Amino acid sequence: MSLPRFMGKNGSKLANDLSSPGSANVPKHVVIVMDGLKEFTTELLEWVLEKIIAPGHIDIVTLLGFMPWLNIPLSSKTWQDVWTLEFEHLPLTKEKNEWKNDAKYLKLQAVLNLCKNYGVVPQKEIVMGYPLPSLVVERIISLRATWVVFDSNRDLRKNRKFFAEKIPCNMVMINQEGEMDMIKGCPIIDNGKRTPSESPASLVPNPLVIYSEPLKRILEEQELEIDDDD
Repeated sequence: MSLPRFMGKNGSKLANDLSSPGSANVPKHVVIVMDGLKEFTTELLEWVLEKIIAPGHIDIVTLLGFMPWLNIPLSSKTWQDVWTLEFEHLPLTKEKNEWKNDAKYLKLQAVLNLCKNYGVVPQKEIVMGYPLPSLVVERIISLRATWVVFDSNRDLRKNRKFFAEKIPCNMVMINQEGEMDMIKGCPIIDNGKRTPSESPASLVPNPLVIYSEPLKRILEEQELEIDDDD
């Protein structure tokens, strides 16, 4: 499978096409939204590293796998891929010489190697439940992403308008032809007035967080527990 294509200016980095003066110096947090039920590959990560990440900055890339609540057969299949593993597991696995015979560990190592080559810090998370579009939005906002890249999942494409309305940062999505569509472009402006404690995402206007019903119930239960403790 070839990397997704994006029609930028003379093959330039997509991030450069949307940059403002000084924004090249702003670290990025790119969230890659992926179908957790599909076999994991590194193609989309490679595209992000080549087209968005700027060399010389300590950027973060979060792989965000999404999936519905699963029955046992589907759950067993999914648990065999990288989504159930942590990057911290790799050193221990290497000591036991197990990883060379296990595809999911090899994939996880490939992610680490790619990110290391670009000086990027990798993270990996799972979103599971219903409604998935709202849960994905909640997690992206909580991660304070400056870029979001969606894979070609059909349900993601159906909700592109919803994502554009709710997520306050740059967004691209793979279309049916394997090319990248720009959903939303928001140049980041670095005016040099940020304090060290401010993240690049804090330059984006505060979003309205839309909570799903399951998350609302959890938050309400937590508030009740805090009140009881007081």
